[in-house]
Amino acid sequence: MNLSQLSGLPMNLNADGSLSFGDEIRIDESKTRVLDELTPVYLDPAACRGSDVAYWMYNGVYAAADQPRFSQAHIRYELTLFPDKCIGREYVKAHGHVHIPEPNSGIQYPEICEVLAGTAHFFFQNLDPSGPSSSEAFCVEVKAGQKIVVPPGYDHLTINPGPGPMLFSDVVALTCGGIYDRFKRTGGAAYLEVEQAGKPVFIPNPHYAAVPALRMAVPREFPALDLSSDRPLYSAFRENAGENWPFLWRPEVFQPAFPSLDELFLFSTIRRPA
Repeated sequence: MNLSQLSGLPMNLNADGSLSFGDEIRIDESKTRVLDELTPVYLDPAACRGSDVAYWMYNGVYAAADQPRFSQAHIRYELTLFPDKCIGREYVKAHGHVHIPEPNSGIQYPEICEVLAGTAHFFFQNLDPSGPSSSEAFCVEVKAGQKIVVPPGYDHLTINPGPGPMLFSDVVALTCGGIYDRFKRTGGAAYLEVEQAGKPVFIPNPHYAAVPALRMAVPREFPALDLSSDRPLYSAFRENAGENWPFLWRPEVFQPAFPSLDELFLFSTIRRPA
């Protein structure tokens, strides 16, 4: 599958589920997350052992000709690729984390993501690790070409419910990092997406003392910010180097731009805990 038009970069998603790039593409860092690293956050730890790759991460991706344009930018462009698989009953997912706070404001960094292949479920929640418990949880379904603005302050992760591999890109502040220990302590998120009768279904995490009803949503578009399905995220990044998205490195301006979750997402259904 040629993703050049959708992504704005010369790349292909190959039949074996791997990514290949044009010769002009530069990648600052390539990483993998293997099963052993994910054991604490999966429903079936026995199924989540070994050195098999669960997903791939490419950080600092750009065309060589664009490098001078990005040298002074506050953000970078990244890619994350998930295979089409289940680990035990669960659909393959990222470890999950919450972003660190920006030092001056004390507000966690936001993020912008774009799905390039497949369908992604972006799961968000608040979290009291001592219970563990959560009083707010929602999942945003994002399809190829759609973008999502990730709000600050939520523990979050990404799931590939299939069918097929799932690839998403993101732009994030260079100084942004993740805190992973919270989900390790709670056995993962408040809800887990599992295969049931051949379909993905969310079930409450049995490790949690209390979970809320799960809200489902889809992302809104923001053409004025160059965030719409007719413009690749990388193309907007290349043109404005993040100038349209100062909230990525100055989180204190995020809430004035997006005062509520309803500004970001269109909520549709509520799924009650079983």
